[in-house]
Amino acid sequence: MELKIRNGRLEDLEECFILESKTFPEEEAASKENVEIRLKKFSEGFIVGELDGKIITHINSGSTNQEDITDEEFKGLIGHEDGGKNIVIFSVAVDPIHQKKGIASIMMKEFIKISKEMNKKKILLLCKDNLLKMYEKMGYKKIGISASTHGGAIWYEMEQSL
Repeated sequence: MELKIRNGRLEDLEECFILESKTFPEEEAASKENVEIRLKKFSEGFIVGELDGKIITHINSGSTNQEDITDEEFKGLIGHEDGGKNIVIFSVAVDPIHQKKGIASIMMKEFIKISKEMNKKKILLLCKDNLLKMYEKMGYKKIGISASTHGGAIWYEMEQSL
């Protein structure tokens, strides 16, 4: 399996939105508008992984000086700061037919490398209980239950110092 990782481009919008919709429940998936905003405003924090020319995975993010990442408006990059000290992951999406093959780990290693190159101090993310162990294996530390109620779910805050 030769996964080609690159920055997302605006022409990837449709494929990335479909992937987002296949990966997350409707109430949690990013809207097409938010995927477009992320591709336009912070493509350096949006990476995609292609297999045989088809996008099968992506990670997208925003940048901030804030430590609190529960603001729903931030998902639309309202309050995004290119030079912010922290990078906040919004979604790690892997096509369901390619899950449990180590692809998220490959993508996260690349994302960490890129974040360090951007001189970020920390990567912050929210995840559900079932993904805590996976992120802990990748070096993330569980902070606790988040105040976020996105999609009506219980979320956990995690961070990795760079």
